[in-house]
Amino acid sequence: MSTQRQRTARPIPDPKDPAETVAIERPWLRRAGLLSLLAGILPIVSLLLQLNASSGIRNDVANVKTVGQALSAYADGTQGQGLRGEQAEIAAHYGDHALTITLATGLGGLALLFAAPVLYGLLRSSWRRRPSFPRAFMWAPVVGAVLFAVGTTAAMAYGTSKMADFAALPAVQQTNAAASDALTATGDLSILSIASVFGQMFVAVGLGAAALSAMNTGLLTRAMGVIGVLLAILIVVPLIPRQEFLRAFWFLALGAVLLGRWPGGRPAAWEAGEARPWPSRAQMLEEAERAKAAAAGGASADDDAAPAPKPKAGGDRRRRRK
Repeated sequence: MSTQRQRTARPIPDPKDPAETVAIERPWLRRAGLLSLLAGILPIVSLLLQLNASSGIRNDVANVKTVGQALSAYADGTQGQGLRGEQAEIAAHYGDHALTITLATGLGGLALLFAAPVLYGLLRSSWRRRPSFPRAFMWAPVVGAVLFAVGTTAAMAYGTSKMADFAALPAVQQTNAAASDALTATGDLSILSIASVFGQMFVAVGLGAAALSAMNTGLLTRAMGVIGVLLAILIVVPLIPRQEFLRAFWFLALGAVLLGRWPGGRPAAWEAGEARPWPSRAQMLEEAERAKAAAAGGASADDDAAPAPKPKAGGDRRRRRK
């Protein structure tokens, strides 16, 4: 006769002491707010540098020779062993701006490294108020930020170095074949690409979990929580171009909340040291109905207690005169 072991449910630990939670988080809020502001500012600077590096590429492409012109140059012996076209012009342009592109990528990675401790702190603050998920889960944004920042920055530095080498070649050697090798050089470092992909996934999980748990415990408003979850989904499914620009504004808003500079101040859960969940729509409707009923009851009581109007003295005088 076989016996099945019943699995006992693991009890959820009690929330931490509110006073202790507030004392721990008070010095952290200022540091986290400043880091969040940096995590929002650096992607904007990175985007501006990328736009600056790509600004003159249309002028370079406009100077590309047609196939007939390239064949004529090749026949004259001035083109070299290959044809020069748009691909070569793009590689040469990016090679001339290799330092700017590498710096822009590095700033984007540095922004994620600044954001990682902020997301970790949000998850930890939510856990203190509602310890219902494994603590190891908090390290997702940290691991993801390191993998993604190192992977993308190293791969871009390697790729731009190859494009810079291409730009330094004599014009007769800047063929489309050589340009293709320079533009696809990052494919040689597959380990960095894998690290970037896994880092991106971990960052998405960490951002979504931090926004959702902070919203459920009342540390963030519903609007900021929902937007944070949507931004996490967009990391994995990039439906919007330049989404890092939207993510930058979210971290700027988060920094203002943590520093207490957001209109209305921080949510009450920060000062209370315990979870203060936002009321659901059903609860809000119920509260509105209750307030409406209370107001109607008060109005009827006032009507019952109101004294009867006194007769005017002038009416009696008129009757006497008649």
